Amino acid sequence: MTIWTSGLAPTLDHFNRPDIIVGLGARRDAGADEILALVTACLARHGFQPQSIAFCVTHPDKLNHPGILGAASLLGVDLRAADAGAFARHVPNPSAKVARLFGVPAVAEAAAQSHGPLLAEKSASAGATCALARLAYNPSASTAASTLATSSAGP
Repeated sequence: MTIWTSGLAPTLDHFNRPDIIVGLGARRDAGADEILALVTACLARHGFQPQSIAFCVTHPDKLNHPGILGAASLLGVDLRAADAGAFARHVPNPSAKVARLFGVPAVAEAAAQSHGPLLAEKSASAGATCALARLAYNPSASTAASTLATSSAGP
């Protein structure tokens, strides 16, 4: 029997599946190398490897940012846009500048926590921000899938 001392349910990573969500924000001139270095440092600081990334996520307006696209490509993961509603939620480190430019309190933290609980508040380089979240486990979906898979099993 396994006892979870943290009080948290096991994560997808426990089953060797990538479950880290990387929220990204970047200035217009931030390049892929800068963003990749920031993500790699943020992961390492919190004990994660790049292989644990499920995907990267950002603001819909940043989805075609060459540096963000390049960093996601170099990491070998998809880049997704968070739903617009995610950016209205509370974040630990709102930015007045981001609020002035985009009308939202933050990009990286809001994007990351749109898919699960925030693990690491934003880290910043000269031109980019990165935050980490753990992909939320959806027990009802997996229960439905396992029930469907076994519902026609015989005695």
